[in-house]
Amino acid sequence: MNLSSMGSLAAASLLLCKLLFTPEVAAFASNHPPRCIDEKSTRKNTLNLPYPRLQIEARRIDALECNARSERTDSTHEEGYGRRRRDVEFLSPLLHDGYPPAVDESNRMTLQTKPVLLYLPGFDGTVLAPFLQFPSLGEEFDVRAMRVSMDDRSTFDELKAEVVGYVERECAASGGDGSDGGRSVYLMGESFGGILATQVSVELYGRESVDLRGLILVNPATCYKRSRLYELGPSVANNPISTPVLSDLVYIYQLTTDLVPLFLDRGVALNQLIAILSSRGLPAVVNSATREAYMGRVAFDLANRLKFMPKPTLKWRLEEWLEYGCDVFEDQLRSPKGNGDEAEALRSMARGLRTLIVAGEHDLTLPSIDEAERLSSEVFRDVSVHVVPDAGHASTCGGTLNLIRLIRETFHEDFGNIDESNSRTSSELFGLEPRYDGASIGLSPLKYWSNKYYSRSSQ
Repeated sequence: MNLSSMGSLAAASLLLCKLLFTPEVAAFASNHPPRCIDEKSTRKNTLNLPYPRLQIEARRIDALECNARSERTDSTHEEGYGRRRRDVEFLSPLLHDGYPPAVDESNRMTLQTKPVLLYLPGFDGTVLAPFLQFPSLGEEFDVRAMRVSMDDRSTFDELKAEVVGYVERECAASGGDGSDGGRSVYLMGESFGGILATQVSVELYGRESVDLRGLILVNPATCYKRSRLYELGPSVANNPISTPVLSDLVYIYQLTTDLVPLFLDRGVALNQLIAILSSRGLPAVVNSATREAYMGRVAFDLANRLKFMPKPTLKWRLEEWLEYGCDVFEDQLRSPKGNGDEAEALRSMARGLRTLIVAGEHDLTLPSIDEAERLSSEVFRDVSVHVVPDAGHASTCGGTLNLIRLIRETFHEDFGNIDESNSRTSSELFGLEPRYDGASIGLSPLKYWSNKYYSRSSQ
């Protein structure tokens, strides 16, 4: 085996690890979180309240009480003790990974003239799931993403406020030549990020200061409380064993047997890996040496980027992000017309904002196809739905999807250059396309970081 094949094998193997074992299912870190994290959930005394809105308001009050306790504890004990840690950042993934076209546009100040596409991740908080899509999305967008550390304990409302504030700052501060009010913004939310993106859209839609042009939802977790993850996840996060070592072992066992299978597809990722290793095919969006080098760089670094999630954080996010976010959304849907500003804001947004919903055909984590049908028939009015064949929850944004093509078709009034070329994907390549160069061997990993295929961003 030559060096190029060995390097491709390493990169592709790591890529498969990403597809099969996302941070959402690899969350079996130590049960001993940093001392700065308050272990008490804000959901106390809310389970028996009769109406979702009362539950939501009670949980908001509890969250405020928790923050107040944290501030008092911080003032009387060592720095940081007793506080919920918050660690949220926004970044440009293409600049972060040295993708030359994006770096060049940034240096020439032309990137700032493009509309912003802001990606909001699943409850793992990483930006890895759609990384194959980012270079092609960069043809039309200044791609941004929210990243949340594994020990962050932000509440749902705090995350929403972070995103709303970021979008407002970017719109106000990035007006190109300054002749208008700012740049257009598209929100893309995957899994939990779909709940968050929907609520951010409710908040921003109709504001004169924000030109919100579209919403893209990938396997939106607005159906979390009807999912297998809701049935199985809490028992994994709440096992009552107090002995640390035994609790860790049970946690790993439950993850492996209960949760991991929910995120897998039916072997498509493995077959795609074999096709990539044999240089027979690549994802449709990896259509140049520059993009192949980008894919290889990220794949090589996956071991550093995949972080373990402490069990208490898993519990927090299942309850305070997914369950709470679903309660908010369902409460808005059920509220009678004229009863509540948030409910009216959701109806207004759903009527007027163009929306694209992408669902994995074999998503076992969430009932994504059923939810796409519900959202498209009962909630959103200007909506398109696309089902990714054979995709599981973790691989929906993987090698089979050509997201930029779907976006151009859905938002055709905003993007005139619709790709009318025929897809070259085939069942023999399991949703991949033949290599862009027809070569019998992939790009050498020695070139992944060469000056031709890698540019260090000054940002």
